[in-house]
Amino acid sequence: MAKSGSKTKTIKTLSDEELTALEAREAAATGQIKKAWLGVLVKRQYSLRATIAQNERARSDDSDRDVPDLDSRGFGGPGGGRMSTVMPPVEYRGTTIQVAGLYPWIVGANSPILGTPLGRHLATGAAVCFDPIAAWKAKAITAPSCFIIALNGFGKSTLLRRMALGDIAAGTRVIFPGDVKPDGRVLAEQVIGQVSEVGYGVGCLNPLDPGPIGTALEQLTDPVVRQQTEFALHARQLNMTAALCEIVRRSELKDFEQTLLASAIRLLYTSAADGGLGFSVEHPAILTDLIALITANHEELLADAVADDPAEYREQIKPLLRTLRALIKGRFGELFNGQSTVRLDVNAPAICLDMSSVPPGDVLMRAAVLLSGWNEAFATIEAAHVLADAGLGPNLAFSVYLDELWQILQLGPMLVARIDAVQRLQRAMGVGMNFVTHSVEEMEKAGALGMVERSRARIIGPIPSVEVTRLEQVVQFSETEKVMLTSWSDAADLNSPIDQKTARRRKAAAKAGIAEENMEKKPLAAGTGQFLLKLGEGKRPGTPFKVWVTPAEHASGIHATDNRLNAADADRSSNAADAQGNSSEAAA
Repeated sequence: MAKSGSKTKTIKTLSDEELTALEAREAAATGQIKKAWLGVLVKRQYSLRATIAQNERARSDDSDRDVPDLDSRGFGGPGGGRMSTVMPPVEYRGTTIQVAGLYPWIVGANSPILGTPLGRHLATGAAVCFDPIAAWKAKAITAPSCFIIALNGFGKSTLLRRMALGDIAAGTRVIFPGDVKPDGRVLAEQVIGQVSEVGYGVGCLNPLDPGPIGTALEQLTDPVVRQQTEFALHARQLNMTAALCEIVRRSELKDFEQTLLASAIRLLYTSAADGGLGFSVEHPAILTDLIALITANHEELLADAVADDPAEYREQIKPLLRTLRALIKGRFGELFNGQSTVRLDVNAPAICLDMSSVPPGDVLMRAAVLLSGWNEAFATIEAAHVLADAGLGPNLAFSVYLDELWQILQLGPMLVARIDAVQRLQRAMGVGMNFVTHSVEEMEKAGALGMVERSRARIIGPIPSVEVTRLEQVVQFSETEKVMLTSWSDAADLNSPIDQKTARRRKAAAKAGIAEENMEKKPLAAGTGQFLLKLGEGKRPGTPFKVWVTPAEHASGIHATDNRLNAADADRSSNAADAQGNSSEAAA
């Protein structure tokens, strides 16, 4: 039998008459603060009565357990005493066989384990694991795509690198095809991957280069497969050239201009015996060659322009020539009117196209190099699959991280279809895709919210309420989730993002010569690293989690994105210390 005792009687509670009087005082109170305080006292009395009753029931049951004595200071015995807030217990995961002995303290896990460990559930502390390819294999989502959105400085890049590390560990080839910050360069270097630079004076991407698909084409022997691959290559060359033209022009090409470009690119790679110019994989054409062919009054091109004579043809193609010449002059010509210096190696565990040399203020150039890098990445992936289907190479899975999506979408709706076409082919191409942006405003203006809708997983970080309203057009949020997302960003603005006490300790440690790894971690803004994972459709609740960075990742430096600011702060502190030392010497 359970032990009995009388110490529960020492807990002081109001009598029924006194409690009724207290409730009457609460009801009659007019002041807001007084009424709230009396309400707290009433609730406290009911809570005490419930605790006493529960303890008495435990003493009177048929079990042989010991029930500790309860008095006004709490339960007696080890671990006893008063506790105003009872924290939830730590949760552990295990198989049914492993946790069978813990019955009845077993519940179904409410956080997904779908690939890469990302962090811990904000409510339960359970591990949260996710990456698009693993989730797709487990049939948790219908397509391996993920859309990530959060304000600047809240850990999107850290989350991306954590997902990329998981992909690499699983044998998936990771590609950062447009790294303008750069975010993935150090990671690629740390895993002995490939880093290629594209930008002013460091690298060139030729939109007319057959590239990896052309190289794969030469190894194919099946005539049907060769013809299909040739069509795919031609379409990719045309799409990239037309996209660059639209970026420079800031508007869509006309129908006959698209047709004329298609014919001209095909003629560039047609043999001289068949009326073409005879360029090949070994000797690719460049944009200057394309302009020369278009201005040469070729009969087929005159027919495409529906021109009766060369003079009329010249008049028709002037706008297209102006656009093409803009691509071969100045900064555009330096990057696009030359032989490609980039060849991606699919055998590398991670590939990074570093485009950080392009200035952030050069909007058109940034959009152009980003789209060109994406095109080169998907051409490489397509070539790898062509060779695998022909039995000439391994079957590989790829994970592509398309960051800074807004920098392309802000140029207009004409580029949405080109990006959208890539997303729709991901299952056939064996590609997991991760789209990243800090706002959906540009997507809404460009009519590209469908990209968010077709992404079967969404990871949303701290965002303002206006962004939640925009996202509600394609994602359903509960009221709790809305408050959570906006409070993460509000918390960083309302309270100080830097703990001053910690900052002083770090400065003192630096003066004392304590190594960086032995100092306390850098304080972070509130809400940093906190995200909400939403899978599928409907009102399924999301999974809130906080990204966890391992000590090994910290030591590797792959997440150190504030190096320039940290260096400036260190120099400023050093200069201040020197000035203080000089003034002390002068005073002495």
